[in-house]
Amino acid sequence: MTKKIISAVIILVVALVITVNSSKDYKDLKQQLKSSLIAHNPDRELALFSLIDHNNNEFSNDHLKGKWTLLMFIYTHCPDVCPTELLNMSSLRTLLLNNKSEIIPEVVAVTFDPIRDTPKVLKTYVSHFNDKFLGVSGDQKQIDKTVRSFGAYYERVVRDENGEAITLQSEDPLPASAVKNGYIINHTAQIYLVSPDGQIFAEFPTPHNIEDMASDINLIVENY
Repeated sequence: MTKKIISAVIILVVALVITVNSSKDYKDLKQQLKSSLIAHNPDRELALFSLIDHNNNEFSNDHLKGKWTLLMFIYTHCPDVCPTELLNMSSLRTLLLNNKSEIIPEVVAVTFDPIRDTPKVLKTYVSHFNDKFLGVSGDQKQIDKTVRSFGAYYERVVRDENGEAITLQSEDPLPASAVKNGYIINHTAQIYLVSPDGQIFAEFPTPHNIEDMASDINLIVENY
């Protein structure tokens, strides 16, 4: 009888281990999602960064822990994509609230362009879309470190003295004349869902359908 009990316990433990291990790849969850991609990877952690939010408070990895966050990269001179995405995120937040969702993620907008996007500028800009949003700026090197860690990308397009467009990679120095004459930034537009452990859990590629995003967020939170 004792041997049977021990065998039963072993079988139960093995079954639990298999269940736990299989849940880490979130296979069942992946099949249910409508607009997001699971990016969960316990072996890939975000690089440590130190930025500043639009209230002049430090914004580091610690800010992302203990809650769900929707993080996006923007710049305030963006003519189309960024304002559209911020408007979408405001509508998404309203939808989640109206649906009485268990979790309402904080929306954080990190600028690609801290030269022009100071905390003060960002506060005015992001608050225009929703006063619950948080804008983040900081040192360009820290911004670039954060961009790379999230797997995002940007490049700046400036004009030379003849008016010809020149594309600068993120690591290329920005000519002094570019700030005066203006420049645009080409960039990726993924939105990242960061889990309470402060790591990327999912990505939302474009285009962003807020109904599908809301459904995915609820599913992810339930199965996390």
